[in-house]
Amino acid sequence: MKKKIAVFTNGWNDEYLDFALEGIYDTASKHNIDVFVFLDYTSYEKSKENIIGELNILNLPDLSEFDGVLLLGNTLYVAGEIDILREKILEKDIPAVCLEYLIDDIDCIRTENINGMKELAEHIIEVHGVKRIFWVGGPSDNSESIDRYNAVMEVMEKHGLSMNPEDTVDGSWSFSIIQQLMPKILEEMTELPDAFVCANDVMAMGVCLSLEKAGYKVPDDVIVTGFDNLLSGSYFSPTIASVDRGWNKRSSQATEHLIELMNGAPREHDIIYNSSFDPGQSCGCPLTAEDAANQKEAGRRTYSLPLERTVFDWHLIDIDEYIGQVEVTSELHEFFENLWKNNHSYEGDNFALCVDRAFMQSMETDEPILVEGYSEKMDVIFCMVDGKSMPQGSIYTKDLVPYYNSNSKKTSMYLFIPIHNRQYCEGYLVIKDNYKVLKDFYLNSLQSHISSALDRSRKNIQLESMYKKLEEVSVTDELTGLLNRMGYEKIAIPYLEELREQKKKAIIMVADINRMKLINDKYGHLHGDMAIKITAEAIKKSIPKEWKAVRYGGDEYVIIGEAALCDNINGLKKKTIDDIDRQVEDMNLPFKLSVSIGYVNVASNSDLSMEECFRMADSAMYQMKEVAHKKEAL
Repeated sequence: MKKKIAVFTNGWNDEYLDFALEGIYDTASKHNIDVFVFLDYTSYEKSKENIIGELNILNLPDLSEFDGVLLLGNTLYVAGEIDILREKILEKDIPAVCLEYLIDDIDCIRTENINGMKELAEHIIEVHGVKRIFWVGGPSDNSESIDRYNAVMEVMEKHGLSMNPEDTVDGSWSFSIIQQLMPKILEEMTELPDAFVCANDVMAMGVCLSLEKAGYKVPDDVIVTGFDNLLSGSYFSPTIASVDRGWNKRSSQATEHLIELMNGAPREHDIIYNSSFDPGQSCGCPLTAEDAANQKEAGRRTYSLPLERTVFDWHLIDIDEYIGQVEVTSELHEFFENLWKNNHSYEGDNFALCVDRAFMQSMETDEPILVEGYSEKMDVIFCMVDGKSMPQGSIYTKDLVPYYNSNSKKTSMYLFIPIHNRQYCEGYLVIKDNYKVLKDFYLNSLQSHISSALDRSRKNIQLESMYKKLEEVSVTDELTGLLNRMGYEKIAIPYLEELREQKKKAIIMVADINRMKLINDKYGHLHGDMAIKITAEAIKKSIPKEWKAVRYGGDEYVIIGEAALCDNINGLKKKTIDDIDRQVEDMNLPFKLSVSIGYVNVASNSDLSMEECFRMADSAMYQMKEVAHKKEAL
């Protein structure tokens, strides 16, 4: 059986994941091991309900089905993912490695946060004369941010410097949070610090942009540094002075160590590699040849990225427009197929949308939608294998991937993205061998639009169902369940007109209860209602299901049908009358109940009006009624 590794990460760290997943895939390929990557998009800016919906992806895999687990620990810090996953790993007693974050009882491969940050602090103090530093940190309880801060403090103390306690801010690793905080920070400053030292590059770029908006230049007026050495930091102007962590190499080493654990090697607990400082323009150093090449690439991306985004936005608009038309569950596959058969250049040639069975049932019933966990089965609303659209089907949730080939000689990497509306589980999207979709946060946009489309479809289906129920009530007689007068106008007459247009012979029957007034007067209206219901039941049982039966008024009924569906109309009349007699006898009713039935054949080439046809059938019924009354008089 082919071995499988489960990888858990946050999807917002797209540039880091581009390096890390490449290293994981390359190492797994050497051992022909498949990689299953479970992504969440939790962030400090999202609502509690949304975070619950994202975290549910952690409940999707049964870890006992995997040979090992790899945690990209430096991304799993927003909503307690580390603690949740640690408990699951220890419960299953499965080999596991955490990358870049130290966890009790699990081996860790990490780059330390101290040496590179010390090199950075030494550089800006000794080379650029920095004396006053403003610290822009990650979450105050985050161990990596604390290590980086302490490294800066140690170097400052070595040089006889100290940091003003007011010269710090918690940026929570977030570009947007820094953009919100910096204007007020700058406004309250009487004098700029010599440097803003940031705990990551994302915040460093946010600080640079905020300074620029406030009229300051980096590094002329103030130095800015980061940490992580993001590729986007070298695209940025000025290029960000940062600390390099060797992401691709670390992820390869972590994967190799995990495979060793899977093969029975002893645990080593904590393996640490050094970080190193990489100067940049933001600290006042000249542009390097490597950064110059990256700047050229950034220039090309400046042109191509808006075009790519525009094309991708068209794709998102198509999702909204296609799926927004769904009115019944059976259309979901059809509409998604129309969408993705036309354009799947972003998703690739191998992916599937798996919708939770409880969510599917909630579209047409009062079935609750799951908040925690997944149903036993998934409805595979759409699946593409090697560019070919597959039939709609279902899989057991534990199998995760439709058409998974455990005997393949080629390593595959699968991305699992939660699809949910707030905290409510809708399912997941799985994409094979295309982790580049994580770039530029496109995948999160796709996830959001699919989620919204499914939620809108559910509402459409529920509204359509409600409308049909209301429409059914409006055309249905409450007492008998037959069509009422409105149903006669909206359903029965159009049905007759359709038969005539199709040149099909039709039958119009009219039935009426004999001596109905006597039943009401002598036995009361409750018995009268019973007589009406008995007759209606007998009519429903006797006529073909395609025919339309109407309670035309009081105790009078009209039945319209295609003649070809009944080869013996007199036999049908007799069957109706016999069923009435049987019901009366079974109920031991105190009154005699009989019905007169007349009918007329409407030829396929008849030019008689509807009114004339109905009048003829009504006349035939009254002739039968006169005969019935004479018999009763005798």
